[in-house]
Amino acid sequence: MDEVSLQNNYVKFIASLVTSLRKTSLYPLKHPVVVSSIKEAHSTLRVILSAKDALNVSLSADNKILIEDSLLSGESSSLAVSLAPYFKKLNIENLTFTSGIAEKELEEFIKILIADAEEIKNISDINKEFSDRGIKKIKADQFSYIKVQKDKEMAVVEQGPSFRDELKSKIKNFSLGKIQAGEIEAIEKELFGIIAGEFKENNKLSASTKSVFKKFILHTENKEGSLERLRNALIDFGCQPSEVDGLIGKMSGEISKRPGIKPVRQAQPLPEEAESLKRENEDLRLKIRQLQAQIESDNLSAGELRRKVIRLSDEREKIDNIIHHMADGLVVIDAEGRVLMANPTAESLLGIGKQDIGKPLKERVAEEHLLTLVKNLSSDKEAPVQKDIELFSPNESTKKVLRTSSAVIEDNNGNTVGMVTILNDITKQKEMENLKDMFLANVSHELRTPLVAIEKSISLILSKAAGEIPETQNQFLAIAQRNLKRLTLLINDLLDLSKLEAGKMQLSFENSPVEKIINESVETFNTWAKTKLINIEKNVQAGLPEVFMDPNRIIQVLNNLISNALKFTFEKGKILVAANLNPQSRTLEISVEDNGVGMTKESLEKIFDKFYQVGEKIQTEVRGTGIGLSIAREIVELHGGKIWVESQKGKGTKFTFALPLNKGAGSPEDGNG
Repeated sequence: MDEVSLQNNYVKFIASLVTSLRKTSLYPLKHPVVVSSIKEAHSTLRVILSAKDALNVSLSADNKILIEDSLLSGESSSLAVSLAPYFKKLNIENLTFTSGIAEKELEEFIKILIADAEEIKNISDINKEFSDRGIKKIKADQFSYIKVQKDKEMAVVEQGPSFRDELKSKIKNFSLGKIQAGEIEAIEKELFGIIAGEFKENNKLSASTKSVFKKFILHTENKEGSLERLRNALIDFGCQPSEVDGLIGKMSGEISKRPGIKPVRQAQPLPEEAESLKRENEDLRLKIRQLQAQIESDNLSAGELRRKVIRLSDEREKIDNIIHHMADGLVVIDAEGRVLMANPTAESLLGIGKQDIGKPLKERVAEEHLLTLVKNLSSDKEAPVQKDIELFSPNESTKKVLRTSSAVIEDNNGNTVGMVTILNDITKQKEMENLKDMFLANVSHELRTPLVAIEKSISLILSKAAGEIPETQNQFLAIAQRNLKRLTLLINDLLDLSKLEAGKMQLSFENSPVEKIINESVETFNTWAKTKLINIEKNVQAGLPEVFMDPNRIIQVLNNLISNALKFTFEKGKILVAANLNPQSRTLEISVEDNGVGMTKESLEKIFDKFYQVGEKIQTEVRGTGIGLSIAREIVELHGGKIWVESQKGKGTKFTFALPLNKGAGSPEDGNG
């Protein structure tokens, strides 16, 4: 491989290594982007090591990354600088990658580089850590720094023989006058680093180290100054002052035996400048410790933030998948009616697409009734709004019926910011309901005609217009007549219900007095009530105004409520029919209350449903059809009113319906009525 190709691969390796470090900091180790970047870095490294036995990557004194002791050129140089913090974090000066390195080794190496401060504290020997993790083809040389002179540093380096040989060579050149004045300080710093590290570890110096130092100091102009600087450096490095003084005195004595060398005085108290330097060093160490603590805290916070971001991202992805695969349509619009989100089902039902996100819904949906999706933003915030809507098309066979359930979205201050709507396609359900209603209406109508003929015939026989009949036959015919009337009432109820649901029931409105209607209904059921020893009481507020209503239909409602009360009240019970004006709502409230069997909470929720019947009734009573209350609710709502029920198991039930006062009708105090 030529030099140009090798240089290109150096750049490619550094780039892929930096990318791997960044990706591993953001994603789990097994994430596809992390796996891919590590594979690329390993592949490039193998190409390089196929052309040479080892690759050296080092950190220079000025914090630049060198590859084979050379800087990368161009933009790749700034990319390589990204590695410097990782080297400094682990005190790595040089890394050597050797041939045969496995991808797993490179992966473990990257995990060490991105380790947090707590993990790094537990790493005393980087090469041992490599070995423990199965990294055999990567070796590291480490260094550290101490402050020995204001704004200058001394490296305490643990190096092999090659470093010492290089230093000896520099000192030899120094003795021959081949070293520039500016380089002497760097040689002294390196030499002091070796002495400090060795003396700190062994509490003495080897003969070779002493020899190198003596050769250096013999050729310095200020030997006393060099010894004094060495003493200060050793003390700053953490060596005991008494031991340092002993070492300096011994070395000074040995040097003084040489011709032309004056003995160095035993250590004197530090001059004022040195004391100031020492205080500055202490302050600096304190600031460094504080900074390290802050960095560790920031690293922990950053790590926790990354985990939260990943967790939130995963949760959002799950929610998006759920919404995307919902069988029901889901639409979210903002306070201005713009579409914020719609899942595929909603897009299909409404005929909108991704391009309509952010646009007002009314631009895409022309049907007026569907615009209630937007208008409902001003609805009651406490409860969802439900509504059935129809989507028409030129082809009647493709008409759709949707059931919408909408809820208002609020911010933390309670302000409306949008609405979420669920769309259910109930076209088939509506078709089945329409078929059922048509069947009931047709059957009821067809049954009505023969029933009328039968009822007239029985009435004619009972009236003895056709001749005398025996008493036994008279009793049987009377039973038949009663059941025929009940069947006729059932048929009439079914016809009424079908008319109400089809919107075809005609009401004859007129101003009517409520008290008269109540009296008529109570009178109808007095005979039945007396047979059960039940007392029907009335409590009608005096001076009630007339109400604009269909009196016959309101009597039908009252009859249903009173008959139900009689069915569900034991003998000797009590029924109260009351009417009162509600000034706040400007309505007239009519109620029927009994002290009968009462209802459970479950029954209260279904009591107005079609064909629903409460299970516990007085055993002697005949069961009804279960549609009377449904008809009563429809009639009351056609009057613009509402009906509700209150009940407690074993204590009785109270039905109440409210009718709005007609325009011009006054209150009791006005004297109208």
